[in-house]
Amino acid sequence: MKNYKNINRRDWAELKLSQVLDKLPNKVVSDIGSGWGWYKSIIEKYGLEWQPFDYVRKIDESTIWDLNNPVPEGMRKPGFVVFLEVLEHLANPELGIRNISNHVEKGAFMVLTTPNPLSAQSKINLLLKNNLYAFQPKHLIEHHVFVPLPHVVQFHLENNGFEVLEYSTIGSFNFPKFSFNLGYFKSLIHYGLVKTLILFRPESIGHTQAFFVRKK
Repeated sequence: MKNYKNINRRDWAELKLSQVLDKLPNKVVSDIGSGWGWYKSIIEKYGLEWQPFDYVRKIDESTIWDLNNPVPEGMRKPGFVVFLEVLEHLANPELGIRNISNHVEKGAFMVLTTPNPLSAQSKINLLLKNNLYAFQPKHLIEHHVFVPLPHVVQFHLENNGFEVLEYSTIGSFNFPKFSFNLGYFKSLIHYGLVKTLILFRPESIGHTQAFFVRKK
């Protein structure tokens, strides 16, 4: 398992796209959960065609797609899919993955990220508060309703025709900035706990987990 310490998920998605440009079955990129269109410039930079989808329309270009249903009619099958920070919002994640699988071209690639439920910070939060870090009751307002344990995500992907090419984590945990207060010493203790967990469980280092997959 690889950890990407010095890049964010946007950079990771671009890195994976750049690695397979000559292997894409076509030039269409479906951006599922396109938000305000942050990936448009990246996709078009590589001479590809951006096809954005979202559950709620935030920009005029996006097409509304509820992943509980098949893709709307008239949409092109993509050769690459951007699917970042969406899966944890799905009440029926397997159905969502199945509908995406039916949407993509054979041989298409997909980048998928979610919060990492196995991160050290999440495990410490579970120990102290009995809730995973990004899946506390307060996160229900963001509709974080699916805890994406990596083996479960992989099961759903493989069960719906995807091959996992890479499972990795993104992010690092930095030494706390010095200050003269009690909070600093609490931060030091927290840092020590996190580093200890990472030492024994390397998958704990990243706050984001990432899957790079291909449709068989």
